[in-house]
Amino acid sequence: MSASALPPVSARSPAVAASRPGRPVSLEKRQAILEAAIDEFTEHGYDHASVDAIAARAEVSKRTLYNHFGSKEGLFAALVDEVAQRISMSASIEYEAAEPLRAQLLRYANESRRLMSRPANLRLLRAVLAEHIRHPQRVEPVLEKYWRTEYGFTDWVEAARRDGRLAGDPVRLGQVMSSMMKSIIFWPTVLGRGTPSHKQTDAAMSDAIEMFLQFYGAARQDR
Repeated sequence: MSASALPPVSARSPAVAASRPGRPVSLEKRQAILEAAIDEFTEHGYDHASVDAIAARAEVSKRTLYNHFGSKEGLFAALVDEVAQRISMSASIEYEAAEPLRAQLLRYANESRRLMSRPANLRLLRAVLAEHIRHPQRVEPVLEKYWRTEYGFTDWVEAARRDGRLAGDPVRLGQVMSSMMKSIIFWPTVLGRGTPSHKQTDAAMSDAIEMFLQFYGAARQDR
């Protein structure tokens, strides 16, 4: 299954299969609540969002909402975790020793672009980002475990470094590549600056990858 065809993480994550003893979880209702929460938080922000309104949008009872998430805070934390998991699973990279690093990085960049091209993902990202700006303490504790490894990219860098193909601190390299990809793909889309043509984006991604490998590549074949 391609990254662009993946169902919402909440429908795939083992974590949502568990519930309170004796209470079977309805993944469909859970996803409906999450979708309703995205709209409510986007329109009103966390402080003014109404649990009653979210339940009404999702066509579930307030008790059902609390059974799934415990509180408004728990519901928002689930949305933040959903963002991180979608990024980790849709825009992922696994090190391949026999494949040129350039090809692996280009595939990673294209997966990131596909992630951002889906309207549902964009709505979710904007809802979480807006609250991150207002109240970072609500978002950072959930996201920290993901961004510290750049959503898995640091592990790829470490594998390539052990293989003698990259040189430098994996965390630093992960931050550099992440910053370039965000400036090319993430921020223009999230901020609604208009969508560059595929040709323009391809050229920018190719230049970023070339600079990265020229500076950090340790093996001649990867420069």
